[in-house]
Amino acid sequence: MDQDRIEAIETKLAYLEGSVGDIDALVYEYGRRTERLEEAVRELAKRLGELGDEKAGTPPASERPPHY
Repeated sequence: MDQDRIEAIETKLAYLEGSVGDIDALVYEYGRRTERLEEAVRELAKRLGELGDEKAGTPPASERPPHY
């Protein structure tokens, strides 16, 4: 009886160790994806800021030019 319980526990442990390894790999991959996405967001924010700076010198489209 004790041998059966030990084998059952060892089987569950082996399954759990495999699951932990799988989850660890997923967490690592999601971390890498998150870093890439954060970098992309920073780059887009920078580009958007640059576009805003370029347009800062032009009047808004709804504003009429002074010669009208």
